[in-house]
Amino acid sequence: MQLMHTIHPCAPGALPGDSAVALGYFDGVHIGHRAVLRAAVDAALRGGLTPAAFTFTLAHGGAGKGKAILTAREKLRRMEACGIEAALCPPFEEFCMLSPEQFVEEVLVRALRAKQVFSGDDFTFGTHKSGNAALLRELCARRGVAAHIVPTCIEQGAPVSSTRIRRHLEAGEMERANALLGEAYAVTLPVRRGRGLGHTLGFPTINQTFPEEMTVPRLGVYVSETFLGGAWRPSVTGLGARPTVSDAGDVTCETFIPDFSGDVYGDTVQVRLRHYLWETKKYPSLDALADMVRRAAAEAARYFAGAGAQG
Repeated sequence: MQLMHTIHPCAPGALPGDSAVALGYFDGVHIGHRAVLRAAVDAALRGGLTPAAFTFTLAHGGAGKGKAILTAREKLRRMEACGIEAALCPPFEEFCMLSPEQFVEEVLVRALRAKQVFSGDDFTFGTHKSGNAALLRELCARRGVAAHIVPTCIEQGAPVSSTRIRRHLEAGEMERANALLGEAYAVTLPVRRGRGLGHTLGFPTINQTFPEEMTVPRLGVYVSETFLGGAWRPSVTGLGARPTVSDAGDVTCETFIPDFSGDVYGDTVQVRLRHYLWETKKYPSLDALADMVRRAAAEAARYFAGAGAQG
């Protein structure tokens, strides 16, 4: 996917041709976001346009948004999987002071050469969110651009939203969160060096750290699967402080992958959380901790034996 990080150098010639553009922050790339993205992709295929997206990055706590559900890298990967071939992803500060008219002219018309645009019905744009879906239609029509509003996705009688997904994550309700995401929630972060205790116990693990701006699911032990060596591998992941071996309270994402050995330090690894097992606690000994890991690994094996194909 072609990725552009700033508006101003985009025009002219950044894209190979005119585009159909999906608009949104797309935090989570959930099933409602996917409806907008795929509408743009379908229109691009029908009209010989480039399937594109306008999204953005936020400083922590910016623009009233909650903490991010996915890393920027994972978000863009999922957008690309929906068929998006080009994305303009500037920092929020670069365009937040544009009026609605300036946003349409500078971002959609000049930078992205949009011929069709797609948004959700709650889309806002321009200074202080002064533009809405109706104004988007009006301003685009003046410039020969067709604006399409994709209705909000409803699931079990309620709108699908990032806020709703965060609540499920924070409650450890992974099956509900994953259904709304349309794809399993993933920790996609670099592997850092831990204390090496897992090797001592016979359970080597990979260690990842959540950035401050990320939503952290409920602390505890999860059935997970980890993409390593070109394949998805059943695994067990613990989120939170390590109360048995540390008094520092450092928060970790620590994953044990049975039957895997290799040096992945520094690599960005994807770990999908599938099912919440139990809370973490301080075990009376390292032997008791090792026994818990063995029980969790057995639970993971049973989970995937019953779940069939992973996806």
